[in-house]
Formats: sequence, C-alpha cells, structure tokens
Amino acid sequence: MNKSVLLRLYERKDPKRKRMLYDLFKDRITMNASLSMIAELINQELGEKDLVQAADIKYCRHYFNGKINGSDPVKEIGRSLTKPPLIDLNLSKPSTPANVQDISWTDPDENNTSSNFPRKSKFSNK
Repeated sequence: MNKSVLLRLYERKDPKRKRMLYDLFKDRITMNASLSMIAELINQELGEKDLVQAADIKYCRHYFNGKINGSDPVKEIGRSLTKPPLIDLNLSKPSTPANVQDISWTDPDENNTSSNFPRKSKFSNK
C-alpha cells in the first residue's frame, strides 16, 4: 500500500479508497487538529490539490478510528462492561409487618362490595 495506489483509487472513485487513506495516514487523521487542516496536510504530502476533502477525514475518523481488522475493540469491551449487576433477591424470607395479629381480613363472598361503589356506564339502562 503506497501513495501511488491511493491516487489511482481516488481517480477511479473506488469504494476502498477511504480505508486505504486511513491505513496510510492514520497518525495524521487521528491527530488533534481541524479536519480541513488535516486534509490540507495529506494533500500536500500526496502532491495533489483538493484530492482529499475534510468529509473524507470525518468519515475515516468515524468508521475506522479504533477498529482493528474490521472489529471494534471498544464496543467488544463495552459489551462485557455494560452487563447489569446481579441483584440478590432474597426470596426465602418474606417481609412481614411488625404486628401481624392487628390485620383483619374480609371475605369478599360475605360482603356485597358492588353496593359500596355504584358505577354508572353509558351502556347501562337508566
């Protein structure tokens, strides 16, 4: 992979030209500078004017930065770190109030609960 091959790829508008651009100029593309400045530096090194655009640098930073051989190690590490922590649900001991004897339960079969809550519906006969 050399600069003459990259120039031929750009002439043909080959889809792999941006990957080769990143492989050849990885140190420049990842440096902390503006996109237009990086594009200008690469164009000077290639001896061409306006061959590499700022959009190409942006594309390379987004899709190739941090990826090794098509895999993204940051995402692979992130998957293992983002697992939710295990929660200890101690279901063997039910929570009970302090005074269980003070609770009184009612039987719904004995109490007529429908008379306590009269409900009107638009479908009921008036």
